[in-house]
Amino acid sequence: MAALTKQRQFDVLRAVLGLVEERGSAPIAECVELTGVPDDVLRETLRAALFVDYYTADGSLVSESSSFLLDERSVVTLTASHWLRDVAAAPPPPDTAMRLLVAGTTMQAIAERPTPDLDRAVTKLAGEVAVELRMPVDVPPVLSTLREALDQHRSVEVRYLSDGADTPTERELLPHRLWSRWGHWYLTARDVTRDEAHQFRVDRVLWAVVGATPFDPPDNVELPEWFDLSAHARTVRVRLRADSIESLPAPHRLGPTTELGDGRVELDVTVTGDRRLDHFLVCLPADTEIIEPAEYAERRRRYAARLLERSP
Repeated sequence: MAALTKQRQFDVLRAVLGLVEERGSAPIAECVELTGVPDDVLRETLRAALFVDYYTADGSLVSESSSFLLDERSVVTLTASHWLRDVAAAPPPPDTAMRLLVAGTTMQAIAERPTPDLDRAVTKLAGEVAVELRMPVDVPPVLSTLREALDQHRSVEVRYLSDGADTPTERELLPHRLWSRWGHWYLTARDVTRDEAHQFRVDRVLWAVVGATPFDPPDNVELPEWFDLSAHARTVRVRLRADSIESLPAPHRLGPTTELGDGRVELDVTVTGDRRLDHFLVCLPADTEIIEPAEYAERRRRYAARLLERSP
């Protein structure tokens, strides 16, 4: 059997370890039946997850080799609570939280079974992002055909309507990866007549059938970066009482703190977007000094005045 692709390895690990965490243990034979992967290949794939060591930020080694165990009876057992479930972490940055919220909302929409754990996570993320996300996620009719071609490592023949085109064209594509972003499904694939892979909107595939051309998809498929919020980052340097930091309006990112020796501190605070910046500025404690950019102090005053004008 050919070596598993990275995506397939991920799917196998997710299925097996999810089963083990749900039940507490599972025979390796049942895991083989669940994944369709031969016993020897499955054991090799599981090795990375059964024995995990990692280093913390201060350089100390944490061994988690007791979390999962494949014993002499060929049973995979959860022997301790996994560190990923127990780790205490600060909320993610706004752009990361938004990515997770979009991914979680997409998975909610396409899930075929109830997802209570995911639902709770999405609710927490929505509170952190502080937006109401309305994102229709329709499952295109041809999605199952594309997945079948991808799983079989075969080409897919499609009728595709390109953006701005009046009529569709017939193509034979070698599928590399299926993925969803912002409510749309995409196919990363290479046209058999071309050398480079491109992104195809699945909802523009009007018809599809598994083709006859076998091929080996690449292990590493990079997805285009379409979600970079760095251009919308707004950083303001403030001077305020140290005990006021916890009351700063969220979400935000805090920079290093400089103690001033009189109970006050100076630090950079970053928020995303102009609307969030205005909200942040007007919600600062009254005795906060805005150091830079200097024009943010005037921006704060103007926005506060507008709010007062709207008040009844």
